[in-house]
Amino acid sequence: VVRQGEEGASAYLVQSGAVEVYTDHEGRKIELAQLGAGQIFGEMSLIFDGPRSASVRATEDCNLIVITRQAFKQKLDKSDPTVRAIVEMLTNRIVSSNNVVVQKQSDVEDLMETSRIIYQNILTSLPRSRQKAFQEKVLPSLDAFLDSIRSFKDGI
Repeated sequence: VVRQGEEGASAYLVQSGAVEVYTDHEGRKIELAQLGAGQIFGEMSLIFDGPRSASVRATEDCNLIVITRQAFKQKLDKSDPTVRAIVEMLTNRIVSSNNVVVQKQSDVEDLMETSRIIYQNILTSLPRSRQKAFQEKVLPSLDAFLDSIRSFKDGI
């Protein structure tokens, strides 16, 4: 559907079917996501100029709805300035997280760092009213997981 490195100016809403999102990094294919009905890909090109950071291929017959940058910009321009700032902040965090996953070598430290980044990204994307419940439910398990990884690493 789209290729890594191509210039993009639109996103796609999967109306039906399924797609695989992946990237090629140093000669290896890294799967980033499997998406189905109701999910969107290519959303970064709605905000940032530049080449696409991943490729997407259909894994089933698909119906896709094209969302152009122009249409998205018109809707965003009509929104509250706070909403615009939040969209930009979340987009920057997603880019950072994707870069961590793609560019780093897989080792224990990277697993720990990626876990913390994913947790923080999810936390900040939640409505404020749900953040405390998320922290209380997930953070103890995450801390226990990271402690186990640290113990494993120290024993290597």
